[in-house]
Amino acid sequence: MGDIIFDTQSSVGLATPAANKALVFVDSVGKILSVKDDSGRVAASYRNSSVASQGAGFSSDTWVTGSDIIIPTFGFLQTRTQLKWAISASKTGAGTATPVYTLRIGSARSTADTGRMTITGPAQTAIADIGTLNIIVTITTVGALGTWRGTAWWDHRGTAASTTVGGVGFANDGSGHVEQTAATAFDMTALSGQYVSLSINGGASAAWTLTQVMANADW
Repeated sequence: MGDIIFDTQSSVGLATPAANKALVFVDSVGKILSVKDDSGRVAASYRNSSVASQGAGFSSDTWVTGSDIIIPTFGFLQTRTQLKWAISASKTGAGTATPVYTLRIGSARSTADTGRMTITGPAQTAIADIGTLNIIVTITTVGALGTWRGTAWWDHRGTAASTTVGGVGFANDGSGHVEQTAATAFDMTALSGQYVSLSINGGASAAWTLTQVMANADW
């Protein structure tokens, strides 16, 4: 049986390989297998998830446990980087406010991290519901004035657990599909070792329980 052992290393200063060649390394911050191709682009993937339910809660802005994605040494220096969250959740009939999903970057992994984009969904309804919240984000420009675009939507069961009462509670238009481009560009050049994560504010009286959180990044 053979073993291949890599020393972890930073992508900073790694030379771009010659034409028709690729350089394989393990990023020293993300601890992820990465490939730098002959165009200078790095390809890598990262995933995280929760291991316990969170809630009931979210009547105020609350950081989502397990939503954090560590930013590797090559950071967000590439357009077309993709971030994805899938959150399995339930709500009671309480709470009809418009939910706000905030994308944050920082080292605290809490609502203390800087909010860089908010996505506001349509109002909820006074119906208990279970469903999956999907959020996708694409890095559209990079550098000192980097931008990203986000989309959020719900896949619903349309009934509360163990009932036959129909209707959707998380979004009054059914899907809750909304798109958002960050209102303000921000510096993406020195984010290595920080985290991009998610907080949710379900509004007054919200009683949400998150049972699974999956977070993925593809550079």
